[in-house]
Amino acid sequence: MIQNWKGQQQDFTNRKSIQLPHGGKDPIERICAAYGFTSRQALCRHLDVSQSTMANRVTRGNFPSDWVLICAMETGASLDWLVFGRGEAPKMETHIENTTEIPQAQKTLQLSYLTIQNGVIKNQKQIDVAPELIPTGTTSPRLVGLDSAIWIVDDFTGELVDGFWLTEMDGVISIREMYRLPGGRVRVENGKASFECNAADVKILGKAIGKTEFME
Repeated sequence: MIQNWKGQQQDFTNRKSIQLPHGGKDPIERICAAYGFTSRQALCRHLDVSQSTMANRVTRGNFPSDWVLICAMETGASLDWLVFGRGEAPKMETHIENTTEIPQAQKTLQLSYLTIQNGVIKNQKQIDVAPELIPTGTTSPRLVGLDSAIWIVDDFTGELVDGFWLTEMDGVISIREMYRLPGGRVRVENGKASFECNAADVKILGKAIGKTEFME
């Protein structure tokens, strides 16, 4: 079928449709940049969505097409840049979150609380947490319950380093202590069942940055 597009005739009959990127992490970062937000929490508040919804878009490979369209209409940022990162980024002033609307003593953070059962992570509920309990510098913290402990897990980009990680291996999700080894390998600590594998065999879902353990 011949269509006029931007003053030119285009044949869409045999043309493949545009393939959207897999996952939402990079587009969501560009959406935040277009609005001038410094955190995903600010974007959650603007879009009126929960942090668990945001986490699903980031980690589950769900492209945020609805958020991209809303952002393009509200900010004027080009779809090509929001979707693919092509072209020039819009120049936006950074939005500093208003700290005068509610007294500081009454402020809380609403975080998603997830539990891991039999290697499967499940959405549970949103809970209010005092900001003082969350380490500074986090981008999208969430709480993960595993066995008799609750972990604070944040998003992470970069190379795997020594520490505790929310991981997925062979479809099983858990929080594991891992050490980086030479040659692109890692050691996964698990008592007598500790083992080594290639770093590429481990899917990183987040970095554990805090832990509360309950006494039995």
